[in-house]
Amino acid sequence: MKHKDLKTRQDTRFVLVHFTGEDSSSYDDIKQSHLEKGEPEIGFHFIITEEGQTLMGRHVSKIGSHHPELDDISIGVCVIGNRDDMSEEQTIALTLLLENLKTDYPSLETAKYLSH
Repeated sequence: MKHKDLKTRQDTRFVLVHFTGEDSSSYDDIKQSHLEKGEPEIGFHFIITEEGQTLMGRHVSKIGSHHPELDDISIGVCVIGNRDDMSEEQTIALTLLLENLKTDYPSLETAKYLSH
């Protein structure tokens, strides 16, 4: 299976925050599922674990593979678990990450929260 080229994102307007929901996938599970779909690496830019650790995925400057219609203009964050059940550590990690991204990408308009 041919890998997609990892192109640099030219415009960054959104952070899309995904949640794994009831599926308590690990970073390795998510990475493996993306590789099995033919991706050269994990499609999210950041993963926030249940313990509130922020793990790097695809380089933040590259186009992700997490939401086909918005990949070209967004940064993908995946939070393990449900939005309504985020731990305090996850909430803090996500808040800090969003603040840092807003500083790094002044063109960011908003964060969108998506549940699977």
